[in-house]
Amino acid sequence: MNTNLFRLAGWSAILSAIATIVGAVTLVIFFSVGEPYGTINDVSSVIIGLTAILILFTLYQTHRTSAPTTSLIAFVIGAVAMLIGATLQALLVIADMVFGNIVTLVFGVYGVSLLTFGWLAASSGIFPRGLAWTGIVAGLGYVLVTTGFILGEQNHPLTYIGGAISVIAYPIWAFWLGRIWLMTAKPF
Repeated sequence: MNTNLFRLAGWSAILSAIATIVGAVTLVIFFSVGEPYGTINDVSSVIIGLTAILILFTLYQTHRTSAPTTSLIAFVIGAVAMLIGATLQALLVIADMVFGNIVTLVFGVYGVSLLTFGWLAASSGIFPRGLAWTGIVAGLGYVLVTTGFILGEQNHPLTYIGGAISVIAYPIWAFWLGRIWLMTAKPF
């Protein structure tokens, strides 16, 4: 595979991890203090959405030989969902248009893509086993947030549990994956 793709995807994964941490911290501060922290959180979500598309594409490229149909479906549904999520979050930042429930749903779809690629990685051995399982846990966190939100919005216990899981597991997974891709991109 192209080393430039690995390099770009590696930096995208690291940026996504940083945006997740910034988004989580600013969300907590927003509920305590208010603006501008809500806007910073929304911008972080746009960054996560856009970087996720390249991450998913590179995961698809990595798994397409061993699981062509499954990896393509995981890529397409995840990428479309994150493109929608990033667009809606950008509209919130730029035009103050609110699409909260839809954005929560698209992050759940991203979680399903992460679960799928984590399972593919665990079953194929393409990535270290711990990385594969961390991706599965991160995906599960996103799915739990969405499930909790559907069942009782932000006050449902699954929203909190899934949020905590995803905010911890996703940055670990993304930093680790980014580091692997950046090491892969180095000429030997």
